[in-house]
Amino acid sequence: MSFRFTQYRRLMLAVIAVTYFIACLHRHAPTVVARDLAASFNADAVALGFIASSYFYLYAAAQPLAGFLSDTIGPRRVMAAFFVLASLGSLIFGMAPNTTAAFIGRALVGAGAGGIFIPSLKLFSEWYRIRAFAGLTGFMLTIGGLAGIAATLPLTLLVLWSGWRGTFVVIAVISTAMTLLCWLILRDDPGKKGWDRALVGELLQHHAAAEVIRENITVGRRLSLIMGNSDFYKLSIAIFFTTGAFLTFQGLWGIPYLMDSFGLDRIRAGRFLMLFPVGFALGGPVIGVAAERLGLRRRNVLVALTALQFSQWVMLYAFEDRLVMPALMVALFVIGFTSGGSLPISFTITRGLFSHRLMGTAVGLVNTASFLGAALYQPLTGFILRSSNSLRPGAFSIDAYSHLFFLFTLSLAIACVAAALLRGEPP
Repeated sequence: MSFRFTQYRRLMLAVIAVTYFIACLHRHAPTVVARDLAASFNADAVALGFIASSYFYLYAAAQPLAGFLSDTIGPRRVMAAFFVLASLGSLIFGMAPNTTAAFIGRALVGAGAGGIFIPSLKLFSEWYRIRAFAGLTGFMLTIGGLAGIAATLPLTLLVLWSGWRGTFVVIAVISTAMTLLCWLILRDDPGKKGWDRALVGELLQHHAAAEVIRENITVGRRLSLIMGNSDFYKLSIAIFFTTGAFLTFQGLWGIPYLMDSFGLDRIRAGRFLMLFPVGFALGGPVIGVAAERLGLRRRNVLVALTALQFSQWVMLYAFEDRLVMPALMVALFVIGFTSGGSLPISFTITRGLFSHRLMGTAVGLVNTASFLGAALYQPLTGFILRSSNSLRPGAFSIDAYSHLFFLFTLSLAIACVAAALLRGEPP
């Protein structure tokens, strides 16, 4: 049984990983096609910001709902049902005749992709030992970083080969295939696969802990316990501003900035922007292992990472008009690395702030804060660019981008202060 059980877990993990990869690929895709959208829909920066941000609004809204449904109807059904929405949304977006249809398509993609991460954590809690949970969470964040890498140069090449519309139709087809695999392969717990729960519980050594997690507690009481902790708000503020800046630049304005300010073509811009997700993919596991091996306080690690990212946005803002390419490359990597390292540290802090019975709700709400930041920042940055000097439709001057960097610098300053004020996290 042990061998078959292990093999099946690996199969499930592969399906979960590929599904989450596609969900994150959806997230970062607009930066590659921003110019194409502007040309196809005659859209200005504000319209592009709203189209891109519609993903994050629905993604953020889906987090608590996905957590609740995972506890009631099971994560397998949640992942399959939500990813149907992502597939449909990608198809609508690829065939959109106007900005309204594109907005609706991206919103459906966001809603669908929002039902993957939290149910995945629910599946991990049923199929793996508790001590493996942190490593699996870091693994998921690394998968997200790899999707960010794929959304730079590889996705750029796909767009050049099949056009931006054909690209999203292809992604829709792949998303549909993953929906079917989720339904056919995933199971809510080992008992649904036919394995004896008592034997599996002994194998995983988490049977008693699972009973604690299932302890009945009303939604109102659950929310009051979380909302009553002041550190929850400080952590949410830090994540809101950090992720808002990072995802907005990577997911929307990164490639246009590199093309407008450095005269790069789309392929070279995609290659340079790849430093962002490469740093993100490395940041999670490297920072997590270092913090654990060295016995560092998670709050201090979060403050250090936020301060380091703050310094990079300061450099981009202060030297934007005379920035040399090597310095830009370092900045892109460091921002990605610190962002990738901050998220698992933040989830670890959340685990220290709340009991096991509140973990699902707490993580869902904290995750909501991160994507709400991106949802609000993308149209806001569109307004900022539209009010600045434009070179031509969809292209902006160095001064225009410096206004974005000032916003991101201010955001990281606020995030750093919020992280420094955290007081309840244990060593």
